[in-house]
Amino acid sequence: MRMIEVAEKTFTAALCLQGSWGGRGLGKHESTMTLYMQEDDKYGCIEWDIPSLDEVEHIGLWFEDGELTDYDGVFSLPREAVELLRENDYVVGPDFLDEVDDDSRSNGPRR
Repeated sequence: MRMIEVAEKTFTAALCLQGSWGGRGLGKHESTMTLYMQEDDKYGCIEWDIPSLDEVEHIGLWFEDGELTDYDGVFSLPREAVELLRENDYVVGPDFLDEVDDDSRSNGPRR
């Protein structure tokens, strides 16, 4: 099924590299998230481009009736991804919000 570009969001945030070993700060970086959805709105993805780190992450998204039910590709769903989805009328429940996230950093690439 064909993917359609829905929206794009560019922002600057402090990023954190996360893995099973823990996490470490990467500093502040400008990055762009682009939301793509299939025509049936059941699957989508966010392409997260972080040029200064030479990183592109892909966050897989699954939906039921416009509500996010699952994601894959990052350790925890970044606040900017939640904002991008909500700005485009997708429902993101509180279970998807990172409990350890604070205003000082955004989740970044995982390894």
